[in-house]
Amino acid sequence: SSAEMLEILLCTFHNLKSLTLLMHFCKQPPIMLTLCLLKSAPNLEKLRIEIFDEKEQIFEANGEFLNALWTDGMCANLQVVQMIGITWRPNEMSFIELILSKARLLHTLSISHGEKIVMSNEDALNELLRYKRVSAEAQVIFKGKAEKYY
Repeated sequence: SSAEMLEILLCTFHNLKSLTLLMHFCKQPPIMLTLCLLKSAPNLEKLRIEIFDEKEQIFEANGEFLNALWTDGMCANLQVVQMIGITWRPNEMSFIELILSKARLLHTLSISHGEKIVMSNEDALNELLRYKRVSAEAQVIFKGKAEKYY
């Protein structure tokens, strides 16, 4: 169950520097598992998330929810994040906001949108520009529409 998910990974992946996930942000289990993996990989430098489309977002993982799951040391070495196939759903936006506000060494957040976006790219980009960045070097790079990747 999602309540027990954070107890599943009792080990730490010290050697993990790069991680690629194929997921969505519409339900609680994939979001919880992603945070669990980030928590268990203290030396992670590069995170690539390829988002596949779900029909609708049925769970809200807002900033308050995500901040409650954040622990000291998460993403301490994270420098590059790629998000491919984003649809600008609220949970995706909250995750981006979390990473920008917590990853102190982040220098690149690269975003490509998917087929079925839920808000205009202009509105989404304006929202991204308002997010606080803990790293003075953090750049958000918008690459337009993602190519098919699966």
